[in-house]
Amino acid sequence: MRRPTAPIPRSAVRRAAVVLIALLAGLVVMAPPAGAQGLAPYPLNVIVGSASGAVTSGPGCSSGPLTETRRLTGSTSLSAGFFSGLPSQLGIDLPFRVGGTQAALDAADARVTLTNARGTLTLALQSGSCAAPGLSYNGTAVFGSGTWTVVPDATTTNAYRGAMGSGTFSIPAANVTVGTGKPWQLALSGSVTVLQPQLAVTHRTFWGGPFNYLSRTLSVEYRIRNNGPGDAFGVVLNDAATSSPGVTRIGPVPQAVGSVPAGSERSVVVRYRVCGIASIGCRFTADVQLTVADALDSGGPASFQRTVQVPITPVP
Repeated sequence: MRRPTAPIPRSAVRRAAVVLIALLAGLVVMAPPAGAQGLAPYPLNVIVGSASGAVTSGPGCSSGPLTETRRLTGSTSLSAGFFSGLPSQLGIDLPFRVGGTQAALDAADARVTLTNARGTLTLALQSGSCAAPGLSYNGTAVFGSGTWTVVPDATTTNAYRGAMGSGTFSIPAANVTVGTGKPWQLALSGSVTVLQPQLAVTHRTFWGGPFNYLSRTLSVEYRIRNNGPGDAFGVVLNDAATSSPGVTRIGPVPQAVGSVPAGSERSVVVRYRVCGIASIGCRFTADVQLTVADALDSGGPASFQRTVQVPITPVP
């Protein structure tokens, strides 16, 4: 493992910090089938840095060569598209145990967080131990590599609850001299799984008044329910067309449905011009076309066939 012989110039790191937020064309994903229940794997590749870390000092390990703790905290913004389709924050809380030319991180308290409006994904970092350090230290900066795992979370309001994953990390350099304005860099590589939504569609029909009955304008309320363990985001009703004779879909389509949390339901209404009053047993098949994504905004189309019975009387 090669060690730097001098601290990283802050001006260089400031320039690098701006460039490095061109990160994560990872969490660019192998999309699972829309609405598929279970866990879908995603590559996680992040290279990020900042020049505004803060470092405090405390006691180190109770035994061994690492006699001091240098706790580095900080955060940096992630643009939309880097961690889901939302603007996000990456935060670090890394208590480096340091001593001599060595350092270590313990998964019990070393954390990286990825946070957006939907929730937080927390990673625990590990490199070596008090007895067998896994990182290098030159008196100013810590550098080296290790592993990370997703910290389990079951918070119902966190869209990333139940996530799993693991990988490796590297720290090209992190200035751990006590104070503020400390430059740091971090790279993460691995894969994450998130719980998937599972949509189902039911429907009900209504005329909405005598005029609609006489003009044969039927309203169909499509109820979109999420029966899966994961929340659904960006749900759109793209169409609910029919090829049945004598029936025409009026609309409106497309319609934004929005978020459908696990166990919840949302409704949209589509109108049709249907067969005449004298028709008995009039029915048609609607092809309900949805778009659905998971908490990382990966997903795609989903299709549901519904057989709609046209009410005979003005009041269904």
